[in-house]
Formats: sequence, C-alpha cells, structure tokens
Amino acid sequence: MVLTEKDVVLFSGDSITHGGRGQKMDCNHILGHGYQFIAAGELALKYAAERPKFINKGYSGYTMSRLLETWKEDVLDNNPTVLSILAGVNDGIFGYFNKLTVDEVNKQYEDALSQAICLTKEKVPEVKIMVCEPFYFPLDRSDLSYKFTPHPDCEPEFKRPDSDDTEESQSYRIEAMQGTRKAAKKVAEKYGCTFVPLYDKFEECFKNTKREYFTWDGTHPTVTGHMLIAKEWLKFFEVI
Repeated sequence: MVLTEKDVVLFSGDSITHGGRGQKMDCNHILGHGYQFIAAGELALKYAAERPKFINKGYSGYTMSRLLETWKEDVLDNNPTVLSILAGVNDGIFGYFNKLTVDEVNKQYEDALSQAICLTKEKVPEVKIMVCEPFYFPLDRSDLSYKFTPHPDCEPEFKRPDSDDTEESQSYRIEAMQGTRKAAKKVAEKYGCTFVPLYDKFEECFKNTKREYFTWDGTHPTVTGHMLIAKEWLKFFEVI
C-alpha cells in the first residue's frame, strides 16, 4: 500500500500495542515503544514527503470486548484509512479468573472483533483492516530471572508477571489461545481483512534460542519480539 497525506494508520490492541504510550502530546512517547513504533517509523520515513499520520490506541489489560467499549472515540472518530488490531491474550487471562469456559472466551472475542470491524467499515467504507494473530507462549518458571532476555538483569526486584502462574492457568490459556487464534483468522477472512500470522513465526524463531529472548513473560515481547512483529506487519502492509 502507498500512503498519502490523507492516510491515518491506527493501531488498536492491548498492552503489547500500548507499549508505554504517552497520554499527552509528548512526541517522545506518544506512539509507545514496540512493534507499532518500529512500523510507524519505517513508514513515516518512507512517506515523509506525503506526511501520513499514525495513532496508537492500545490499552494495557484490555480484552477485545473492552476495546469495543471506547471504539467510537478511539477508532471511529479518528477516521482511520488503515486499522491494525492485535488483541486476544487478555481474553484468556480474564476468562480464567472469571471462570468462563474456553468456548465462552472465544465466542466473546470473535463477537467483539466482528463488531469492531463492522462498525469501522460502516463509518469508513474504504478502510484497510489488518487483524494480527494473538499469541501466548508459557515459559519455564523454574528460573524467573531475566538472564535469557536481551536485557541485563538490572532490576531483580521487578517481579516477572508470570511468576504466579500455575500449570492450571497456563493450560487454560494455551487452550483459549488456540481458539482465539482461529477466531482471529476466521473473522479476518469473513470480512475481507488482511490476516497477519505471528504464532508460527515466533515458534520458528524459538528453535534457535530461548523463548525468553523473544517474550520475557510469555505474553509481552522483548525488543526482539517486537521487531519480529513489526517486520511481519510491514510485510503484509505492503500488499493490502
């Protein structure tokens, strides 16, 4: 896809997309720090003469249903010409704690994603939508240090988010994620969106290194993981 001055590329999702983004007009942090920052930077440089806009509306801890609650002001009111959605990992987390069945989790995700896409297409008929495949890779918790990440273990008192996971919670989330992945692809194909596969790409990279080098807690990517997502995202962006 070729961007022009009329284009607005909007990233929606959970904490993976949020990336510590600023809530105010501080351009050092306004896009957050992750795959969306890398992808936006690549496109902004390439199309600097055209000056397209880039918006991050990721929210830490949000499920797909929660994103839908503020879809009008976050997405529709910004009239995106390109919309990227990466959500689903929290659906499994909250499903486990709220004692939902895996089928209930996947139905809620599929229904919310479908509604979000339909609302967007209704408001902006020509919008290009990219649905990124959600992922979750449970780690071996026998060593909860950060020594296998790309980053020095400089803050050992910072507890890894997966420290309190159990075999039961991990098994539930693995099963839920398999269904969520299928639902993401199913919805993308149903509504003519571009599906960006990520799960198998991560698995392929794990063969040569530790999982922790790509995801430091099984959910959130390291700088390596974010670069992987950005490269895959940009590859599919080129052909939408």
